[in-house]
Amino acid sequence: MKIHGSYGSYHRQSTQVEIKRMKIVTTVYPMLREPDAHVMMRHAKITFRLLLILALIATTLLFIFFRPAAHLAAMAVPLLFLGFVYVSYLEKQSRAKVLRSTDQSEISQEEVEMDIRYAGIYTALGLTLLLALATLIVAAAVVEDWSMIGIVAASLFLLSVFIVFPFIPLFIESASEDQRDKLRREAGLGEEPRV
Repeated sequence: MKIHGSYGSYHRQSTQVEIKRMKIVTTVYPMLREPDAHVMMRHAKITFRLLLILALIATTLLFIFFRPAAHLAAMAVPLLFLGFVYVSYLEKQSRAKVLRSTDQSEISQEEVEMDIRYAGIYTALGLTLLLALATLIVAAAVVEDWSMIGIVAASLFLLSVFIVFPFIPLFIESASEDQRDKLRREAGLGEEPRV
């Protein structure tokens, strides 16, 4: 019984030493998580992939069951594919292994700038998808002839972009400022990052 107790106390002591060593290691070399730009672009990539799959399924089902409306879902496929390719490129450029060296322990200024820039891009993409979906829904509700819905939706989309155009830079700037504030809070700095 005494041998087991001594082993248990030795095990506890060695565990405490390991924990202390881990604390020292994490304070000297903090683990950097994924860049925010990569997280945003990964979410956008997942969204575009899901919308592309849904558009392809809808095109197939509409082509089989209701041909006059099949072109509505098919119109979105090339645009969603281009958006997916663009977001995939941005996602690859924002990976940690591209932005960081192996012994890097702090976020670089390049990464901060990329996080702020990609927050604006992410907001612009989300706003564009929201406007496109809203105009398609409004066009489908207003127009009775299925062959005209695509033209009406495109016209409403351009009209909505024209109306919202003065506010788009404000949305992008607001998202960029929010990202800048978040990075400043995480860094624990009270000063403005250089951008």
